[in-house]
Amino acid sequence: MLYLHVTFIVAADAIEEYETIFRDEFLPRILAHGIRPVGIWKTMVGRAGEFIELWEFDDAAEYERRWKALGADEAVRRIMKRTGPLVTNEELRLLEAAPFPVSRR
Repeated sequence: MLYLHVTFIVAADAIEEYETIFRDEFLPRILAHGIRPVGIWKTMVGRAGEFIELWEFDDAAEYERRWKALGADEAVRRIMKRTGPLVTNEELRLLEAAPFPVSRR
């Protein structure tokens, strides 16, 4: 498994607008491309307006294929023109499991 970890900040006065666009328009397009969310969170205590997303992929090849297709989607491009100005400090990381045994509860 490979995970895409995304963090970014949305200004307090733009959170409602961002959440509406993401929920109603962007997330459905992401899911239509077969990208699987592990979870999407926003910080309660700490960095104001911080969002954290974790997306799951089988491997690097799947990530490359699906991410490239998402970026080429014209509807996604239109959405990102609207959400882009609302987002700052965006960081993307690709994560792989460390070679340590971990039990899940």
